[in-house]
Amino acid sequence: MNIFARGASRPQDFISHDLPPGHDTVWGWAAKWSPDDLTNVSDPVRSFAQETSELTQRSAAEGYSVVDVEAPRALRALGYTKVPAFDTQLLFMASRS
Repeated sequence: MNIFARGASRPQDFISHDLPPGHDTVWGWAAKWSPDDLTNVSDPVRSFAQETSELTQRSAAEGYSVVDVEAPRALRALGYTKVPAFDTQLLFMASRS
């Protein structure tokens, strides 16, 4: 599935705006720090879902908080209403591994 073919063509479309301090979504993190990840993955929805699942498990195991936030515009267009936002320390560590 190509999410860009469905009308979301800018990294900003993947950023949630009601984030608590110190949190971000997998989509927002990618849009801000490696936007090529949004276009270079053959199935970004599946890839990001897998990464979200792994980060949820890691957050629970390592004591990081996870909060649900409003899905960004690009994901609302696909039917999502909420997405998890992770502690940015965890996102930073995961992006380095």
